Amino acid sequence: AQPAEPVTLAQSDAPRPTALASSMPEFSLTNLAGEQQSINSWPGQALIVNFWATWCPPCLREIPLLKEFAALHDGRIQVIGIAVDQRDAVATFSEGMGFNYPILIGQSDAIEAAAAFGVEFVGLPFTVFTGATGQLLGVHTGELRAEHLAEYLAAIDALAAGTIDIAAARLRLAGRQ
Repeated sequence: AQPAEPVTLAQSDAPRPTALASSMPEFSLTNLAGEQQSINSWPGQALIVNFWATWCPPCLREIPLLKEFAALHDGRIQVIGIAVDQRDAVATFSEGMGFNYPILIGQSDAIEAAAAFGVEFVGLPFTVFTGATGQLLGVHTGELRAEHLAEYLAAIDALAAGTIDIAAARLRLAGRQ
């Protein structure tokens, strides 16, 4: 199967940063239990923040890969799904999906959260990679593949070992090193 292009979202009127943010922006969205939850609820863990929707075919194709990655790296790297969708649709979808990682839900507020990461274009799926202390290491627009997660894991391991710094990790995830 051919990889699908990311699904374009309506552009928000919120002001957009002009470059990738250096650290995790603060925002809260509703979780599956209906409670507000901060994106900073997982201190000390590297994060994979995946923006997706129930109506987005490439988003749905990458969920099994994210579930497998979450299971393999539980406690070390936290996968977080952010559904840019209606709460009822996500709740119904989640019942059959058996997510093993947290899901936050929003519509325009989720689009604004994605824009806060500092990218000019926001499409789905859209994934943000951070280090354990909240530094943004990279973004990926489009369907994730196993090699993208392997590159991220290698960058996280190299950061932890002290063999690269944040700038080098960012270059590695941008495919320039």
